[in-house]
Amino acid sequence: MFGRTRYLEWAAMHHGKVRFDFASSGIPTVPPADLPAPDACTWADPAGWTRLRDAIATYNDVPREEAVAALGTTHALWLAYASLTSPGDDVLVEEPAYEPLVGIAEGVGARIIRFAREPADGFALDPERIATAITPRTKLVVVTDLHNPSGVRAGTDALRVLARLAGTRGAYLLVNEVYSPFDDLVDGSGVFRRSSRAIAPNVVSVGSLTKCYGLGPQRIGWLLGPREVVTSAEHAVTATCGALPLAHAHLALHAFGQLVPLAARAKGFLGDKRGLVAGWAQAQGFSWSAPGSGLFGFVWLPGRGDVTPLLEAAERDRDVLVAPGTFFGVPNGFRIGWSAPVNLLDEGLARLADALRQPPPRG
Repeated sequence: MFGRTRYLEWAAMHHGKVRFDFASSGIPTVPPADLPAPDACTWADPAGWTRLRDAIATYNDVPREEAVAALGTTHALWLAYASLTSPGDDVLVEEPAYEPLVGIAEGVGARIIRFAREPADGFALDPERIATAITPRTKLVVVTDLHNPSGVRAGTDALRVLARLAGTRGAYLLVNEVYSPFDDLVDGSGVFRRSSRAIAPNVVSVGSLTKCYGLGPQRIGWLLGPREVVTSAEHAVTATCGALPLAHAHLALHAFGQLVPLAARAKGFLGDKRGLVAGWAQAQGFSWSAPGSGLFGFVWLPGRGDVTPLLEAAERDRDVLVAPGTFFGVPNGFRIGWSAPVNLLDEGLARLADALRQPPPRG
């Protein structure tokens, strides 16, 4: 049913094993000492599941009936596809794209139709392209915001137009908004006020605490949507695992209670490093997605062909890692993040520039 997910396999193989690791698209993982686990004696309380649903709804500023927990954003994507599509339905997916957006849809038997987010247009969402791609069998239009891999924000107006387009066919707009809270993150009460779920009745959004708060290993995710979609997602959870682990619910509740200091920590990692990477790309003569928020962007080298061999050589010979664009369908570029300390970022960028000036490796 599901094929290999090359990007996630690659990320698991390389994460944390290179000194100049600029491939990550999230805040560095919170050390266990900074987020000690709650008392295990409380983990047997079955109220944890209900309380977690309430916490997810509160964080996203939506009614509790519109929220369901998931094991990270990728699991939430699966819940969305399983709840909203049947084999043979059409699913419109942006290009370039995060690989699971396509792979999960294929796994549930949908037919994939791509629409371009063109570099020449700043990776913006073009409603005309999407309107042309919609068919009578379209059930979902799928986007990321911030866009992965460019880091570009879609904007509320663009998403509202897309929701309206999808609605003309009785379809839903699915927004992966795992990166959307950057750079403001939460307010003083620990609430994220800008979820795309509020844009229109037919918007379904997925997210998690993995990327913005350094909680990747905890897999604290969710799906937000109309009540009928949430009910279908709950059925999918029950059919596949019975229930999410109760210990996971209590750990998630503990994390939600720490979001204000975790947000402050995340902002400390951001700093002004986006400008440093932008200046580096410009100085090298590379094209750049110029995101206005977040902690990653996309660099591409017009006319250079597939740069994956050069990026592999950069990792092997110079200890520098970025995410090859081939995983996103853009082989002449790469996604680069800037959560590393400034001194590592400076030296690593110099090493990466040197690697990209080399001739392609033979063989």
